[in-house]
Amino acid sequence: MDMRSCFLYCAGEYYDGFITPREGDIKVAVDGGFKLCESLGITPDCIIGDFDSLGSVPQNAIVLPREKDDTDTLAACKRYLSAGIKRFYLLGAVGGRDEHTFANIQLLKFLAERGAQGFMFANNRSFTAIKDCEVTFCEEYTGYISVFSLSDKTGVSIKGLKYELDGATLSSSYPLGVSNEFTGRSAKIRAVGGTLLLIFDRKGDLTLPYYNI
Repeated sequence: MDMRSCFLYCAGEYYDGFITPREGDIKVAVDGGFKLCESLGITPDCIIGDFDSLGSVPQNAIVLPREKDDTDTLAACKRYLSAGIKRFYLLGAVGGRDEHTFANIQLLKFLAERGAQGFMFANNRSFTAIKDCEVTFCEEYTGYISVFSLSDKTGVSIKGLKYELDGATLSSSYPLGVSNEFTGRSAKIRAVGGTLLLIFDRKGDLTLPYYNI
């Protein structure tokens, strides 16, 4: 597996994910996210989008058609999934137009279903999706975590949180998993046969959960 990560800088509201690209990681400006890169002093390795909102096309950009099925962010993810990248960080992927936030939540599901890991960030909140794997949260996590099924039905096991489950089933039409809590213990969440969305409190540079594929 390619060990590089792909950082996607999008055009929504920017919240620091406290994740810094390492040498060799890929930095992608997605459409209006080019302005975010400029404000952060980041030189992107790739600039991609239809640039309907930016007003002008940056030099050396990959220009997508304005009428298309894929969002600009999805098109960028597909490009680097096909190159073997399996870990994606979406920055500036929430806020703005609500439909784009929801589209990016669906994108987390798209990545999970292809064996990849995706994270996006709001204010002290992080989002990820898992399918047929387990994630581990270290004992330093505090606050709330919510677990939602993005599939019709998903098998779920939860250990180390306030409310535990063993071989339960969550559905996409009933929000049973809202507002669970960290307890100061290491916590594990496993998804079987479907995809789970995890939304959890995460402050500062606390390490993101570890995937056990």
